[in-house]
Amino acid sequence: MQNNSIIRIASIALVGALALGVAQPSHAGLRDRMHRGESANPVAAGSGRAPADRVIAGSGANGSAAHAGGWIGNGNGGAIHYSGGAFRGANGAHGWRGSSTNFGSDGSVRHQGGHSVTGANGSYDNGHNSWTRNPDGSGSASWQNNGQGANGGGVNSGGSYTRGTDGKWTGSSSTTANGAKGSYSGSTSVNDGTGTHDTTITNAAGDTYNGQTTWTKGQGYTHTGTCTDPQGNTISCGK
Repeated sequence: MQNNSIIRIASIALVGALALGVAQPSHAGLRDRMHRGESANPVAAGSGRAPADRVIAGSGANGSAAHAGGWIGNGNGGAIHYSGGAFRGANGAHGWRGSSTNFGSDGSVRHQGGHSVTGANGSYDNGHNSWTRNPDGSGSASWQNNGQGANGGGVNSGGSYTRGTDGKWTGSSSTTANGAKGSYSGSTSVNDGTGTHDTTITNAAGDTYNGQTTWTKGQGYTHTGTCTDPQGNTISCGK
């Protein structure tokens, strides 16, 4: 792939990242400026900050890659940092990533990001994430990711958490994975200093482990676990 093509993909990733975070008239023409490597940062101009937009691209026997990033004003006295990149390998592997972080004049911060990678052998990994910090100290975070290997095994994870003005977290997350050697399923939930984590693991022979860990801040934790064979009979969890 030619350099201008990989830069085009990187620019699209950047525009997508910006669309996730904020939309405003000052974004017009951003992709064209990225192609030319020009600064598009009205906030940084004359302020002593580093040049806004940077484009780095190259190609060789093993493929091509490009990275770009910079700053722009958000129209409300703050600024947005954006970043993106793309690559293509010699054997058909390719991928992109993009993100934007919006810094508000009131002290708030909002971040959005995403990525997608495809391997030459059909494997892939896709995901997105976001987090927010509000002026009053509260915030939130969430993510989702899924992938698959060339041998058919896969993984999926995601979660969402919020933080109150008192600093206490509430939310949950989970992960599942499977492959030739078995499967895994885990989930975690927290609420005001207490939490629970549940785990289920099954090996290739069909034996299963089920466990649960609970905890309370300042009071320690407890754990229980049992193992069963494919017929549901209880067996030892030892080696």
